[in-house]
Amino acid sequence: MKQEIVVAYDGTRQSRAAVVWAAAECRARHRTGVAVCHVWDGADPERAEAVAAEERRLAGLRLFEGVRLAERLLPGREVRPVLVRGDPRDTLIGLSGNAAMLVLGRRSAGGLARLAGLLRGSVSAYAAAHAVCPVVVVGAQASAPPAGGVVAGIDAAAEAGAEAESVLRFAVEVARGRSLPLTVVHATRGHAAEGERALARMTEPWRLRCRARLAIETRVVQGPALPALLACAREAWLLVVGAHRTGAGLLGSVGQGLLRRAPCPVAVVHPGPAWPITCDTPTF
Repeated sequence: MKQEIVVAYDGTRQSRAAVVWAAAECRARHRTGVAVCHVWDGADPERAEAVAAEERRLAGLRLFEGVRLAERLLPGREVRPVLVRGDPRDTLIGLSGNAAMLVLGRRSAGGLARLAGLLRGSVSAYAAAHAVCPVVVVGAQASAPPAGGVVAGIDAAAEAGAEAESVLRFAVEVARGRSLPLTVVHATRGHAAEGERALARMTEPWRLRCRARLAIETRVVQGPALPALLACAREAWLLVVGAHRTGAGLLGSVGQGLLRRAPCPVAVVHPGPAWPITCDTPTF
């Protein structure tokens, strides 16, 4: 199983909060360590050698700040520095292939959102849409102690089964590792009873596996998914959703809206291979 957590750092408050969040998750989930990554998108080869060297030196100092922060939070565990010159999007997507998860600060990590307005052009939205592993986007406020529980936004429709199962699996593992309650939410414009039955079918196997080790609540909300999940996020410690990718691999509108507006950290999960979770025995 992939153990390393990759966290992007660029010196901003949001990226510092991302390092704090990733370190806490490393401790809670018994991961072997974290990789702190700073993407240096500085001087082109044509520019003066002295300018390029100075920009690289400053990039190294910024990375050193993030590494020292992670080392203070994770004494005795591996903290691997990664300094790369290039496109932040391509670099982080490449690192996601061997990561347990990718953690970024909202609108950070090397100029995450140079494009104003929608997150469509930002590194965080791009990573959430294209990364191989789950992506957690953290706001500056997330360095505070955990409050609330884990909320999983589930599309209970039959065609969304694989993604919904991956979302639920990730949410269960995080909630269990942090000893937090899990609320599984389905927003619908149809009959609530159908949604309730679908959620019951999806959560029952996890209730049987986890028994008393994890409290799972289900909730069906009438109305569009985005406002329903934003309302749940106000009291959540972490909100977990699927990517719901659209044309050209873009993150779905609900995901984009949550990354831009949710008050808590947001995890975006893609369908992936299942791995066993035995809730009666801690995972080391």
